[in-house]
Amino acid sequence: MISFEFSEEQEDFRRALVQFTENVLLPGYRDRAARTDYPFDIQRQLADLGVLGIGLPEQFGGTGVEDPITLGLAAETLAYGDVNIASAPVQVGLVGSQLAHGTTAVQKEYLPRLIAGEITVAIALTEPGSGSDAGALRTVAEPVAGGWRLRGEKTAISWACNATATLVYAREPGSARSKGVSCFVVPTDTPGVTVSHMPGMGCLPLGWGSIHFDEVFVPTENLIGEYGRGFHSVMGHFDFSRAALGLMCLGAARASLDEAADYALQREAFGRPIAEYQGISFLLAEQATYLEAARWLCYRALWLRHAGRPHTAHASMSKWWPPIVAKDAIEAAMKIYGNLGYATEFPLQQRFRDVMAYLVADGTAEIQKRIIAKDVLGGRHGK
Repeated sequence: MISFEFSEEQEDFRRALVQFTENVLLPGYRDRAARTDYPFDIQRQLADLGVLGIGLPEQFGGTGVEDPITLGLAAETLAYGDVNIASAPVQVGLVGSQLAHGTTAVQKEYLPRLIAGEITVAIALTEPGSGSDAGALRTVAEPVAGGWRLRGEKTAISWACNATATLVYAREPGSARSKGVSCFVVPTDTPGVTVSHMPGMGCLPLGWGSIHFDEVFVPTENLIGEYGRGFHSVMGHFDFSRAALGLMCLGAARASLDEAADYALQREAFGRPIAEYQGISFLLAEQATYLEAARWLCYRALWLRHAGRPHTAHASMSKWWPPIVAKDAIEAAMKIYGNLGYATEFPLQQRFRDVMAYLVADGTAEIQKRIIAKDVLGGRHGK
């Protein structure tokens, strides 16, 4: 029998996060989202709730075994109050799962502080000339005595401006595409590292920026995982983060739709609440349906990962479609509010701008569709 229920432990966790979301995150979302500084006070509160250690090693404060469903539940629930803060467990999970393959020294240096909410670590993969084509990266890691010298530039890096360190993906000289790419952890205060802020139309607290590496020395012990196999490592981790990001966008959209429903019951036109008009009630019904369908697509992808089954195509489905559904739902909510939906005093316009980022981040819709098409067409040639 198919069950769509969460475990009792997951429901208890969700209820605790709902209380935190309603009491702490939601009231201050609009003001936090308008600032470029990252709220580490909130980050430490997330750590106290156990949000930042999901699936990370127990000896450093994590929960242990990878738990993609609970991670998705955390992202969705927190995003109802603050979509920017909700990205924290996804980012920490994505970074921490890679740091766990580093040397003992690296693990001890970064994992405890990351899980405790004391620091952030960025992921430097995207480059000016490659974008979603991660295999085309040009940043070079030149072997030298005791390690490597990095040179190159990364762009559109979330958390760049508030990160203590960065996971940098660079290739061996002469290598091409996915071969010869390695992952290194590089402290942002290392000589030769320059971080530049790139203000966007949303997600301001996440510190979006570019990072330039000018002959940056990286010691041997800062290699993460196997030398020359960093590309395959990060791609595998993106399969769970993409579904979690989809849920994050949907959580934010749910908040906007709930606000619009409340407003429609209170706002009157021609002597009746506008909720009584089908132009409004049907719009709410349609968006609620899309949100529900997209939500279970994401959880399906996370369930497949939890079960150890192939899920790359489902992860890509969860990345390109749910953010669009979420963006459309927030836009519908803004229209229901009328001129107030466009006003900066309400959070609707802020959520719209924050969610828009995820139509591009972690791979565009076109890249995701290529991955899905490959899965659909695989094995069918010659039939």
